[in-house]
Amino acid sequence: MYKYVLLCVSILFICSCERESNTYEVGNSLVSAQTKVALIDTLTIKMSTIMKDSVVTSGKSAMLVGNIKDNTFGKVTSASLFELTPSSYSLATTTNAVFDSIVMYLTNNDFYYGDTLKTFKLDVHPMESRIKLNNGYLYNKSNFKYSSASIGSAEFLPRPNTDSSFVKIKLDQAYGQNLLNLLKSKDANSQEYFLNFYKGLALVPSSDNNAMLRFGINSSYQVQISKTTKEKVSNTVRLYYHTASVNGTEEVKYTLDINPSSTYSYNKILNDFSGSELANLSPTNPIEAKNLGNKTYLMAGIGVYTKVEIPYLKTLKSLYKNYKIISANLFLSPVAGYYSKSFYNPSPLYYYLGDKKNNITSAYYESDGTTEMQISLSEESEFQNDYGYSFDLLNYVNSILAETSDSNYNILIYRSSYLDVQTGKVVFGSEKNSTNPAKLKLYILGY
Repeated sequence: MYKYVLLCVSILFICSCERESNTYEVGNSLVSAQTKVALIDTLTIKMSTIMKDSVVTSGKSAMLVGNIKDNTFGKVTSASLFELTPSSYSLATTTNAVFDSIVMYLTNNDFYYGDTLKTFKLDVHPMESRIKLNNGYLYNKSNFKYSSASIGSAEFLPRPNTDSSFVKIKLDQAYGQNLLNLLKSKDANSQEYFLNFYKGLALVPSSDNNAMLRFGINSSYQVQISKTTKEKVSNTVRLYYHTASVNGTEEVKYTLDINPSSTYSYNKILNDFSGSELANLSPTNPIEAKNLGNKTYLMAGIGVYTKVEIPYLKTLKSLYKNYKIISANLFLSPVAGYYSKSFYNPSPLYYYLGDKKNNITSAYYESDGTTEMQISLSEESEFQNDYGYSFDLLNYVNSILAETSDSNYNILIYRSSYLDVQTGKVVFGSEKNSTNPAKLKLYILGY
């Protein structure tokens, strides 16, 4: 019996939240005798959902087109607007050049979201105003006018990563004929002159869609152009023309590609939260997790972030005369019912340091100091609450504890880079969520 009691007491010491050790290295010296390592997992975590006024959607070489609608985020719509640049400002020949057709080719080979079993519809509209950068960027709410009249449309079943991902849109004959006439005139000898007449195009989704597709600018894909021809095609507008037969000479066929600009292009992403869980969210009205059923939200493209604050972090300084934070990890889990392949919880996530106005002040980087820290979704597990994202907050905790004055810095969590335009979305459980609570575990060495 004595040995049994002794064994139980020993196990209790091993499993305790505090353990003693003879030596730990702190700074450049060894500290000995009765140092303690304590697990702190009771710090308050304050979480909320915030929304940025606008998000950069240019410079990503991506055309995001479509609509998605659900009870969580309401309706999100994206149209892609872009400038066009001819591969040449002159035709191969202007002698007897005759217009044949003009076609837009699109390849969807890297991203889709939503219901792809339903026919997808989009229209092509000519731009009526020039696309101009704002301090080098374009934003989801940048507003440049395009014509209400469509010059081409497509209706197809989305099939990413297959030959069927190739979409061919025949554009209006008059649009193509005028373009040929402009290039035949030889007046269009620069991009600036060309843009006086052809300011670009807009890909606009039908309101019937419930899917989002992405077409990569400058990407290419091997496709079947015709029954006998297979070639590599990038997203482009292709002008077809030929030289007319004169005195028995054979016709010669030509093509000229007019390409979307990767600089002067952006995705116009708009949202309507009416009737959804985020009906009251706006850039001027963040919502605390307790007012959203102990949940927070994240959605790229429209600037919805999860914000994390640890308001009583500095109370750790009163626990020991001397201390060293060994590790600090925040685990966030998608709420039950909001995690599935169809809901598309993204991986990876990134996190940033934000000021009191929720402006990003810096990113968290890997040890190389240049690569932004990526947080991947944990592997599949038997239990729902084992899914999630683990954020290393050691640098954040140390920086806050080192400050002599009160700070207002918080952590902002977002899908990939905050410039990303993908539609990945997450609903996190906050600290008091009944099924998937947020957990902060911090180990401190006191001596």
